[in-house]
Amino acid sequence: MFLQVTIGCLALLVVGSALEEHPHFCIDTEPLLLSEIDRHVVIPTERDLQCHIKATTLTLKEKASLVDTLCADHGSTTVRRDNHHFLRLRNGELSGRGSQSDICDNNASSVLSWVPYDTVLKYYAPELNPKERLTYIAKATNVEREKTELCHFRHTDLVNAVSDNLFTCVVMIFGDNFYGLEDNINVLVELEPLMHQLRNITYLPWRNVTNSYKMQLGESMLRNAGSEKKPIYGSINYAFVEKIHLNVSSVYQDRHLARLPLLLEHRSSVLQLDENGVGGIDVEEKAYFGRSMDPRSEVKVQVIGQWVDQHRQFSADIYEYYGHGLKRYRQPMSGGQVTFVRIDNTEPVFSAPESNNLVKASLFRDSKASKLKDGSTGNFTEWENTQEDPDDEESGFYGWFVVTSLLVAFVVVLGIYVIIRRQHRKNGQRQQYNLANTNVPAPA
Repeated sequence: MFLQVTIGCLALLVVGSALEEHPHFCIDTEPLLLSEIDRHVVIPTERDLQCHIKATTLTLKEKASLVDTLCADHGSTTVRRDNHHFLRLRNGELSGRGSQSDICDNNASSVLSWVPYDTVLKYYAPELNPKERLTYIAKATNVEREKTELCHFRHTDLVNAVSDNLFTCVVMIFGDNFYGLEDNINVLVELEPLMHQLRNITYLPWRNVTNSYKMQLGESMLRNAGSEKKPIYGSINYAFVEKIHLNVSSVYQDRHLARLPLLLEHRSSVLQLDENGVGGIDVEEKAYFGRSMDPRSEVKVQVIGQWVDQHRQFSADIYEYYGHGLKRYRQPMSGGQVTFVRIDNTEPVFSAPESNNLVKASLFRDSKASKLKDGSTGNFTEWENTQEDPDDEESGFYGWFVVTSLLVAFVVVLGIYVIIRRQHRKNGQRQQYNLANTNVPAPA
């Protein structure tokens, strides 16, 4: 199965290449507990060593507390007047910043996460403008007091890498409480989706098929080595590239849906399409065939298939994909249109039966069959064998017999004719002689 715009700082390759996810960026969906934070001896796993940047998503309880703290009226005009900020990350790269009002407007519906302060200081602070006067939302955890609170720290502390004795993270509601770098500080970030994923696809009954040219998929040989006529079956494995063209405008009908590259769930895998909705997938299939065959015979088989364009309509669920296996349901869609260019209508083509074993019942000499077994490498049929054998003396006997019989019959008929003609002449002369003697007078 189954995928492939550079946006801001995102290094995402499309058109023929797979989605390149940041190799050192990881997303966790389970937060650390206070007891885990307090561990002094931690054995890092292979994944921990690889993940230089680790974002941990907020739980539902944390989101509710965040919205309540930032957006609810707690009787403090200071909090309501403040507009703190957060960082936006896409594929582990800094893509922009958002404000407190953005969270309140969408009720924290985006994917919010925590990133450790030292990670933000190392990877993202150099990209920020030191002259800006902003504050960023964070949370501070004090293990000794077993307490976690929302706070905010200054932009200048981040870009100037202020040391821990000068760094302060001021608690949101009670502005006289402070946390330092000796506490566990995590910065609020928003993760942006990399792609939209189409899953749970249901194809509608409507389907339009356009037939194209045929091609050879493979060839094989069927052999019947037995002494009886019977059906013989075989199969051929063949491979082709199935091309997919998704009508992108049929997916992005909702103007509120950001236009991102698409992942399509197809053939039990997830296929990456480019920004035009075009992609492909390697497909391996098997074609079965068979026929009834004479004893001790064989036949060559070629399997051909026809290219077809299948135009389909479908409905699906749209998911937002954030990388490293994290996806989130966004909304349903209907009226999608996709065209599959694939091989269909496979069929076998049998060549003329060939054999190198002619022991079966025949009117022709067995010596010919043995010669075919011993040394002949060509392809012969029984008719060709009778025509191309110059050493077969009996092949012309019947013709000579007929000619000789005709000649003998002709000679016999001719002899009979001559004998009858001679006999007829003798009888004629005898009659003339008897008539001549009738004038002689009778003796006295």
